Amino acid sequence: MKSASLKSKARETAKEAHRPGRAAWLKAPMAVAHLVLAVAHDLREGNLRLRAAALTYATLLSLAPLLAICFSVLKGIGLHNQLEPFLLDFLSPLGEQGRDIARKIVGFVDNIKVGVLGTAGFVALMYGVIAMMREIELAFNDIWRVKRTRSLTQRIRDYLSVLFIGPLSMALSVAMTEAFRHANLAEKWLGIVIPGGVFETAAAFMPYALFMFAFTALYMFMPNTPVKLVPALAAGFVATVLWKILGWLFGIFVVGSGSYAAIYSIFAAMMMFMIWVYTGWLVVLIGASLAYYVQHPSNQRIPRRFKHMSMRVREKTALMLCGEIGRGFYAGETPPVLSALAKKLELPALIVGEVAEALIKVGILATTGKAARQYMPGCPFDMVSVDEMLKRLRAADEADGIAFDQVKSSGAIEGILNSIDTIARRELGKITLKQIASGEDNE
Repeated sequence: MKSASLKSKARETAKEAHRPGRAAWLKAPMAVAHLVLAVAHDLREGNLRLRAAALTYATLLSLAPLLAICFSVLKGIGLHNQLEPFLLDFLSPLGEQGRDIARKIVGFVDNIKVGVLGTAGFVALMYGVIAMMREIELAFNDIWRVKRTRSLTQRIRDYLSVLFIGPLSMALSVAMTEAFRHANLAEKWLGIVIPGGVFETAAAFMPYALFMFAFTALYMFMPNTPVKLVPALAAGFVATVLWKILGWLFGIFVVGSGSYAAIYSIFAAMMMFMIWVYTGWLVVLIGASLAYYVQHPSNQRIPRRFKHMSMRVREKTALMLCGEIGRGFYAGETPPVLSALAKKLELPALIVGEVAEALIKVGILATTGKAARQYMPGCPFDMVSVDEMLKRLRAADEADGIAFDQVKSSGAIEGILNSIDTIARRELGKITLKQIASGEDNE
């Protein structure tokens, strides 16, 4: 009860920043507090932890195929020796156990001869990697509330691009870090004298910059929806800081975990490895949740448990949507995107998007644009009445379930429903969506 009370008070405090008359200096810290609460709520509900556990399992199954392909790509360009330093850096929180695991993984991968696997073996190898990347995409889509996944063609194209570009970027990052650590060699290459301490400082910050770049690219690429640079950068920065802090804490935990070695014996190293992989995925998913709420701040007050809205809310939102989209259309304005509509209507983008998708399904609205979906009328608003729009909206989900006519009822009930339709048609059938858009008085 105490925890719930504190949480409620914190949410109320965060909302204070947006109330009229509040000091401007309060808005930024209150917005950050509201953002942190939204991410913490996602974490508390357990969905992020469940996804992290699933990705840990998928990683363990696909680790060997993934590293085998990375090793093959790096070997083709003569940079295969960079795989071990990368693994050593990733497993550094495990201490000596991490170094042992890295050497064993590299030795195992080195013994996998991709070239002699044959067609069936190579296809199985690729399938394992692509299946893992699909699990990552599904986790990100779930966080971003995206229902549409990439098509098979898009998956093959995008995932293979990552498989070939990722190892190259990894090798270049390791090479850049090593170059900054060897100031004399770099000065010789550049042919200039660089002030003392510059390379040392750059070498200290280079791993953080590379981690931030990798996280940012991941947050922009994996969800099957356009992600803006600023939210991805913010999430990349937070994920990098969390990764380093948790890595340091995990290193301390490993040093003091002698009892685990006594209990789990030879399995202690594997157990620590699994915990660290799980922790890493949890950090990645927390960053994805943060990016989502930065890009869609209006959804911060909508819990993940939200599934359906009432019919009254749905119909009222649909009328407001048609009015706003129609107003801009007849005024010759550029079709709005979802975030602009949500801001204009002062509603969470999650609710606006769900109603908009229903109206698209029944032909009332349509979309245009490639980078981001823009909304426009899908039918002549001057020929469609409010009654017709509401009828279509109510029937939007019937294609995925049971149809209205399939529900058999008595004559009395049918009479009541017909009376409702007659009254609605008489009162709302003469009001068009264009009149709603123009704000005409319909009294």
